[in-house]
Amino acid sequence: MDVRAYLSGLGACLLALGSFGCDGTPMPEDAGMERTDAGPPVPASTEHCAYEAAPPTGGAGGTVTSGPLMAGTAEALLDLPLGTAVGSYTARAETLGNAGFLPAPDQRHTDLAVAFAPSVGIETIPRIRGLALSSGGESVVILKVDLSLSYQGFVHDVERALGPEFSGKVIVATSHSHSSFGDYTGHSGLKLGFSEFRNTVYSALVTQLTEVARAALADLQPAQIGFHLDPEFDLTNAVNRDRRGEDDVPPGSGGPGDQQLFMIRVDTEAGEPMAMLPVFGIHGTIHSEDNVLISTDSIGGIERVLEESFDTPVLVMHLQGAGGDTSPAGQGSTNCSGVEVCADFGRPETVGIAALSEIREAYDAAGAAMQGEVALEMLTRTVPLGPDWTTFRIRDGGLEYTPWDATTYADGEVYDSSGNLISPIDEFNAPFGAALCGNGETAGLHLQRAALRGSDTLREYSYYNCLRVDQIVGVLRTLFSVEIEDAPICETTTTTVSALRIGDWMIGTLPGEPVQDIRNLVQELSPVAADHTIVVGYSQDHGGYLLRPENWLAGGYEPSISFWGPLEGEYVAEQTAAVMALAATPEREDGNAGGVPHPVVPMVTDDIPLDDAPLAGTVPETMPDYLLAHRFQTLASLQPPPTIERIDNAFFTWIGDDPLRGTPRITIERETAPDTWETVVRRSGRPVQDGDILLTWTPNPILRQAGVPRTHYYTAEFQVAAPMGMSGLEAVEDRRGFPAGTYRFHVVHPNYTVNSDPFEVVPATLDAAVETSGSDATVTLSFENVNGYRLLDVRGARSNEVVPIRDAAVEVTVGMGAPMSLMTNADGQVTVPGGVGNIVIITDAFGNTVTVNP
Repeated sequence: MDVRAYLSGLGACLLALGSFGCDGTPMPEDAGMERTDAGPPVPASTEHCAYEAAPPTGGAGGTVTSGPLMAGTAEALLDLPLGTAVGSYTARAETLGNAGFLPAPDQRHTDLAVAFAPSVGIETIPRIRGLALSSGGESVVILKVDLSLSYQGFVHDVERALGPEFSGKVIVATSHSHSSFGDYTGHSGLKLGFSEFRNTVYSALVTQLTEVARAALADLQPAQIGFHLDPEFDLTNAVNRDRRGEDDVPPGSGGPGDQQLFMIRVDTEAGEPMAMLPVFGIHGTIHSEDNVLISTDSIGGIERVLEESFDTPVLVMHLQGAGGDTSPAGQGSTNCSGVEVCADFGRPETVGIAALSEIREAYDAAGAAMQGEVALEMLTRTVPLGPDWTTFRIRDGGLEYTPWDATTYADGEVYDSSGNLISPIDEFNAPFGAALCGNGETAGLHLQRAALRGSDTLREYSYYNCLRVDQIVGVLRTLFSVEIEDAPICETTTTTVSALRIGDWMIGTLPGEPVQDIRNLVQELSPVAADHTIVVGYSQDHGGYLLRPENWLAGGYEPSISFWGPLEGEYVAEQTAAVMALAATPEREDGNAGGVPHPVVPMVTDDIPLDDAPLAGTVPETMPDYLLAHRFQTLASLQPPPTIERIDNAFFTWIGDDPLRGTPRITIERETAPDTWETVVRRSGRPVQDGDILLTWTPNPILRQAGVPRTHYYTAEFQVAAPMGMSGLEAVEDRRGFPAGTYRFHVVHPNYTVNSDPFEVVPATLDAAVETSGSDATVTLSFENVNGYRLLDVRGARSNEVVPIRDAAVEVTVGMGAPMSLMTNADGQVTVPGGVGNIVIITDAFGNTVTVNP
């Protein structure tokens, strides 16, 4: 979640109005903090929060025993309505006069997204993936969903739905895509990046997570498991790279990305592949805040490439490691300069291509010592956070806070003469928490009214820009049109951590965005060897960035997304380690016995009206006045043309249903015999239904008007290139060889099915530039689709610009002569002997052709 983009706007509002909020209401001086003339400070009240205790850990009591391993897998497409907010970037919020998120005439808003950018289409469909493991009387489920962050409500509600035996036995991890859905977290402090909590979205998520968990459990079968660590992953930073220069030595020198690649491999008892779980950190931030099409981003690119390295639909579930200070790398694929509704949708695949070899090597290495019998134990615990400052004692009491009274000024002394942090820490005097922290070099605000006492002299540290939550919560409610409860924000008062032991390997979860130093600390504190300790971030809950005190103090923007100061991240790491220690014992403990109650998920009624859709599943008789399409293209027809060349784009528009009734799924079908159609599939057997196909949604009228019927139009776009992983055409350079034939769009929705008119795919007419030398002609072969979005070159050419046909065999006919077999070079050039003065026909291996007359 990135809050930097809105800080200047927030500052302008606060500074212009002085002591008043943006709605004109006074900002109270230290509101809510009870004071007496005598007596010690007491923690702020949480009486406005509702809590519930988790039931005892399933199967607690007795002894952990080894047993034959059973495993099951499941995956499903996440079905959330278009119009839901696109989460993660605060810059997608409409604040301070921003009129909308798309160019006129489409400055739409939705009842779900409120003042945030609504999702208007899908590039890649988010997935829910599940792995169930069972051994020795213990059954656990690992779920991973393509969302930006987890929420502890998911964990407890899915456990409840599965039954008491699964209390403490479910992990809900997330991908951290910054282009997935919002509207689902009950953490009101995070609504600044995810919009208002919507029960419509949350309930659908819990239901679908539970369904995938049950499907994985139903699939349980005799299995074996293997592990591997590659400690030197991606040394060239082709997959991920450092994103936090403040921790470099020296600062800003450019450190590595997450170089720890853990691999968990699961096979059937017979040795058939079931699941691949690569674990390493990488942000899902290839697409910027301008993107409003749902996408699985870099992590999805990795998973999709890995899926198509198998001949069957093996479950590929990437889990986050130390992603807090790690950005995606890859290479640019699409030029979107000056174009609206455009994102570099090909670049995530380049990340996957860069990672493929090393991840497959780790997978093979994990297969060298597969185990069919293991001991299994999992524990989950809700642990306290603020507002009690004594909670945050870390390093065996070596670091702690002074009591929080909101009035005492800091002494300004942070480190001692030996470079050690001075304890107790008096600089973070925030009884209700503080956010948007950062040093004076970081984009942010230093507002005297809301600042920490004494922070004026601490410009080099992240205390400088901290704003006390109780002082800014009213302003934030107004700016972002979201409900935020009074401070302390209830979800900041607890978080959830888990530990899972599988044989002599340990998995520990972290509820936020761990930097590498935090990951390393958990491994140091682990009851098993560091190289057998797998840390999974972005799981079970989310409290922001997880930093060690020294990281937090060094600045950067990461401290801006935290609530309890420099000690919070390391405290959470220690709590995970404590649960891991329990999981390592021979006893089956009750992990919840040492925990605290967790906040109750908000109970809200969305009351969003549904539009009637009597024409759903039909094609409009006339072209609507406006349809949204990728790159804001103007469509010439509602149906694809009867004939279309490879590399060009085919479109199909139909009338669908209100998005709240479900999302249409689109596949491409090929006619294999008269009136017989077959779904186009990838190497793994999965249908081609996203990534290669874009979906956009246009309601008419754009904005809901009382008493005015609305029609919901949907447009599918398919660039006619071989889909990723198509058998026989797996290489990127083979994509211009999409098989010729007759195809159609096939659309399925819970309430209708509709097909497009058939269209015939024919070979492309290539582009050619000719230079002559004597009687020879040098021809540069290429193709170009300025509206393309597919990855078509991995050697530097933008896929929507001129793409050379590199190092390719071509057939060349000069005049009436016999065909010659020649090769293009790396720049797409081929020299044709005797070509000058003759008609030259050049055809590539796929039948794409061009005729020139040098």
